[in-house]
Amino acid sequence: MKIFCKELNKSFENKEDMFKALIENEKSIIDRKKSHIYNSEEWISKNGLKGLQIVSDQKSLDKTFIDAEKKIKIDSNYYYFVINSANYLDSHEDVHLDGNWNKTVKDKQGKVYFVWHHEFENPENILSFPEDVEMFTAKVSWSLLGKDYNGETYCLVFKISKDKIQSEKVIKWLEQNRKLQLSPRMRYVEILFCVNSENPEYAKQKKNYDDIFPLIVNKDEFVDEIDYFFGIKQSEIVMEASLLPFGSNSATAEIGKYQSENKEIEAVDNTSKEEPLEDTQNQSTVEVQEKRKSNLFIKI
Repeated sequence: MKIFCKELNKSFENKEDMFKALIENEKSIIDRKKSHIYNSEEWISKNGLKGLQIVSDQKSLDKTFIDAEKKIKIDSNYYYFVINSANYLDSHEDVHLDGNWNKTVKDKQGKVYFVWHHEFENPENILSFPEDVEMFTAKVSWSLLGKDYNGETYCLVFKISKDKIQSEKVIKWLEQNRKLQLSPRMRYVEILFCVNSENPEYAKQKKNYDDIFPLIVNKDEFVDEIDYFFGIKQSEIVMEASLLPFGSNSATAEIGKYQSENKEIEAVDNTSKEEPLEDTQNQSTVEVQEKRKSNLFIKI
């Protein structure tokens, strides 16, 4: 049975032939896709896809951000929007890595809009202005994303004062705990190509595979073997992130402060510590067609 390769849109007689063709075309595949900027609406329109809705009962959840170097106490005057998370492999062979948002948080702080449906050109769709959006990274338990995976995941978070959300309708939806999702407008800046081959000529790609594969939490969800994938070492947010009815992420929820006595919720800023894996190849980007990375909305 022939093996179909999505990246090359071609079938091969065996895996080694596929690996050879992928590596021979690695630079051209990446260079061809570098200039494009993606968001979940585009993935949905191209692929007929939408995010998977999950449980969002706030009273059933009793954790938010886990311990790390610096704790940020949750302030009830703010909304906390978790935009994206790491170590989840999507059906187009992309997996974000810990630390991939660190640089964009530093570079784009105070420069990113929060909008409705990726349509910030229309003033009515601007939910918050850049000066009112604080970005940070944090560790979040997978259980908050409605997933049964052990441990936690690295995330990009927006913190916005409740009085800085410009739309009364959106505020109403948030207060009603509507199942809204989130999506960043982004480009990929650095990737690591990962190949599960014993061919010594592909030692660099094999090392990437061996380093990253154990981190992937949803390996068991793939029917076929995971022969190759792209580890996203650095992502860049472009202009905005959006609240919308359907994102392309597979885990999305509205999560609030657990309503019980003696429970204190804290967020974690680990931007200074969570660095990407060491690169083993030149800086590059890869086209995103469908992003099933996790996101959520944290409502206090």
